[in-house]
Amino acid sequence: MGTKCPRHKIKIPKNREVVKTDRLKFPWQQDKNGYFLVKIEDGQICCGFVNNKHEMILELRGKNMEKMIKEIAKRKLVGLEQMGYISSELIIAKDCLKNNKKYIQR
Repeated sequence: MGTKCPRHKIKIPKNREVVKTDRLKFPWQQDKNGYFLVKIEDGQICCGFVNNKHEMILELRGKNMEKMIKEIAKRKLVGLEQMGYISSELIIAKDCLKNNKKYIQR
């Protein structure tokens, strides 16, 4: 099988840095490599990667959003901020697919 998860007691210092994130602002910035378009079609999540010439150069299709996220990361398509964004969109799309709700990309 695989390696077991470690089980160590975690120390949580009282003087650790705590960032209250609810009021943080992150203005949208175009990634230098491109952007994603997400939709649900024929019972699958469709995730298209579009370059900055507005050409879809890759489309991922399936029901397993974790595998989509891993494939996007493996290919290093975008930076970390865009990776966070597309991950959250795919999680929302998966929930909509599972609960038979309409999905609209934010």
